[in-house]
Amino acid sequence: MLTALTINEIKSDKWYINLLERLRGNSVKTEIKSARGVVLRHITVDKRCERLDWELLDSIIGAQRNHLICSDSIILPKELGFKRFDDSRFRSLLSLNLTLKVISKLKNKLDLSFALFDPEGDFPYFVPEASRYCSDIVAVTDNPEKYEQAVQTAADDNGASIQLTQSRDRLMDRTLITSPAQIREPLPLPGDSVTLTGKAPTVCLAGLVYFDYHFRMPNMFDRLKPSELSEVYFSAALFTKARQHELGSIVPTTCFNFSSSQTPRSLCEFIAGKGL
Repeated sequence: MLTALTINEIKSDKWYINLLERLRGNSVKTEIKSARGVVLRHITVDKRCERLDWELLDSIIGAQRNHLICSDSIILPKELGFKRFDDSRFRSLLSLNLTLKVISKLKNKLDLSFALFDPEGDFPYFVPEASRYCSDIVAVTDNPEKYEQAVQTAADDNGASIQLTQSRDRLMDRTLITSPAQIREPLPLPGDSVTLTGKAPTVCLAGLVYFDYHFRMPNMFDRLKPSELSEVYFSAALFTKARQHELGSIVPTTCFNFSSSQTPRSLCEFIAGKGL
């Protein structure tokens, strides 16, 4: 069973209504929902007073306090063992799925220069997948031994010769770069490159960098999702905690950064328009 927490701030423009609400105090309600075999316990707090009784909530939430599904705007008391569920793995899959969609749809596939930036070596399985559509692939990783089998598979299955390196300088001539994990270091990226990643980088990068995604949730699951949560975050909880692994194959319909968005089609048009 999944557990989600929503906190509604009950406030009015009229001072006397706020006074009456504070006299009423905070209230907690629990609703149980289910869809496609997944059960969600949704705990909603109507907050009328400044102070929340976290010990009371702890007695209700129980063992799921350390992977609680909730908005990142909620400040959880870490001293009581509360921790928000983290969705980074699922976001990484979305970036890889969109990458595969883009390179499979590009007309001039053989001319596309693609790089997978994976310092930890967590995503070697993607190399054989990408090599079905692109012959110019560089895998930049600090753990090349984790990629040896994937490189051999790409050669055996698709005749691809993957360039395996630890040098970040190999990113300088790449058209499309994918970094499934969050980028935490400066990288020598071309100014006209496209980078797809699982989370907003902690450093400034050249080119177009997209790190957030949108898609339509499968039927029924959207009825479970608390309204304040994104499709990505809630689907990550379904994928990771409720073992709905089919969600890991979702291809985003749109990717975003802080100022712009792209669809798979517009990404293809942008890359192809650079004269590949």
